[in-house]
Amino acid sequence: MDIISKNDIENEIDKYLKEEKVIMEKNEEKIDETNGGVESGVLQCFIERLITDEEFKNGFVENPDEAMKDYDLTESQKLLMKTLDKEDIMKLSPENVEELFSADSAVYTPDIDEELQDEENQAKEDDIL
Repeated sequence: MDIISKNDIENEIDKYLKEEKVIMEKNEEKIDETNGGVESGVLQCFIERLITDEEFKNGFVENPDEAMKDYDLTESQKLLMKTLDKEDIMKLSPENVEELFSADSAVYTPDIDEELQDEENQAKEDDIL
């Protein structure tokens, strides 16, 4: 069994925090570049890169999570991007990207469905009492 020193743990924490800071700074720069829109700005920046960077696009097709890791996308935005099939991704263009943005709000969000289910269950319990 390996013994981990306090120094090793502190070094790992420092390394992690530095990596997180770099990611946050990159996202802030991307938001500034897209004139604001915190969530949609990051998504727009991500999609613009998919459109303009063929290597990045191919990487996204192979491993979406890896491609999205440096972008502060919401869970619903990540889900939206993962639902696109390879053909849709390869056809992305400035002309058809608006369709994607308009669909962003229609993404299935499990948390909301769970809340609705909880409310329905509570209402049933109230009826019983």
